[in-house]
Formats: sequence, structure tokens, C-alpha cells
Amino acid sequence: MYKKPEKKEKPAYGNIKDYAKNKLLYTLVKPNAINSIALLEDLDDPWFILVLTYKTKSGIIVDNTTIIASDIKTWLSHLTNMGYETV
Repeated sequence: MYKKPEKKEKPAYGNIKDYAKNKLLYTLVKPNAINSIALLEDLDDPWFILVLTYKTKSGIIVDNTTIIASDIKTWLSHLTNMGYETV
């Protein structure tokens, strides 16, 4: 008997508004894309940078990554090569 594959639940990362206290370093958008990317300083340790991908209209975070501050230039270069523009 055929059994439907189980749906995997997506992790709940929250909303971009949850990070209002963090210092916003960069916001990147891609023309006609549904997602935006924000680079924010970690509240506890500014050596760490949060890279949050979120839906532009709703603010729902779909992916998050933590990098170190010295990697910002590399990330910005990579994202601009992918078509993102800083706002």
C-alpha cells in the first residue's frame, strides 16, 4: 500500500521584527525576489554577525546563519555576485 511521505516541519526562526534591537549593518535585496537578507550584529558579542534571510513582505525568517565580523566583505561580495544589491 502506498504511504504518503511525511512532511518535514520547517524550523521556526521567527520574524525580522524580533531583531529590532540588533544593529543593522546591511540590507540586501534582489530585484523581483521575495526574500531579502539582513546582516545584523549579535547583541551579546559584536564579533558575531547574524545573516538572516527573510520574506520581504511578511518579515518571516526563512534561514539564518552566523558568521564572524571579519567575513562580512566576503559575504557581501558573494551576495552581490548573486544579484543582490545593498539598500
